[in-house]
Amino acid sequence: MAAASTAPVALVTGGAGGIGRATARAFAQRGYRVAVADIDGAAAQAVAESLRSEGHAAESITVDIGDRDAVVAMLDGLRARYGRLDAAFNNAGASSLRVPLADLDEADWERVLRTNLTGTFLCMKYEIRWMLEQGHGCIVNNCSVFGIGGSISATYTASKHGIAGLTRSAAISYARCGVRINAVCPGLIDAGMGARYLERAGETDAASTIALHPAGRAGTAEEVADAVLWLCSEESRYVHGHLLAVDGGYGAR
Repeated sequence: MAAASTAPVALVTGGAGGIGRATARAFAQRGYRVAVADIDGAAAQAVAESLRSEGHAAESITVDIGDRDAVVAMLDGLRARYGRLDAAFNNAGASSLRVPLADLDEADWERVLRTNLTGTFLCMKYEIRWMLEQGHGCIVNNCSVFGIGGSISATYTASKHGIAGLTRSAAISYARCGVRINAVCPGLIDAGMGARYLERAGETDAASTIALHPAGRAGTAEEVADAVLWLCSEESRYVHGHLLAVDGGYGAR
């Protein structure tokens, strides 16, 4: 039976990572009941427990978004517990090898596309179906600046351009149905994949990468979370199919 509370519900996939964790907290601080979903169930549980310790309503879900049955089970479970889904941040993603296309290993291609593109598609498909039934909802996908431009990593770039296309196609299809669909496109962020890159890069390479961002620094997970929350708010009610760069000016160069 669905919970009696009328508080809105938000789903965050990849919720145990840096951007996901910050966004789950931002939703919770604005009164949402938050489902923190991640393939790493223990890490998702730790995030949910941290939010509950702060007085927020949160739960964790272990899910592989590349598995259709797992995605359906996740959303069916949320429907049974809450009866509504007001916002979804499809944030889960996999990094890839930084190699050009001709040197790409096919297994890396299949692994990354399964999570980033197929996984995002599956989440969107079943989130949209539910939101159409209830007549409202906001979806934000994590796209990346490489979904607008490009990078040496052929797999990652292709997967993110695919997410950009899914975002715009779905936004066109459902704009008149009460369902808004947009994406954030982070640049270098000092959390999650970005933080791991900076750790591996070394001082010189890290500095040169940061220098590509006119703001002169890496962004924070909280700055991405703020953009997600805005795209899920009434303040952005006329925004559909937008790829919102959160990149310190990287794409304006």
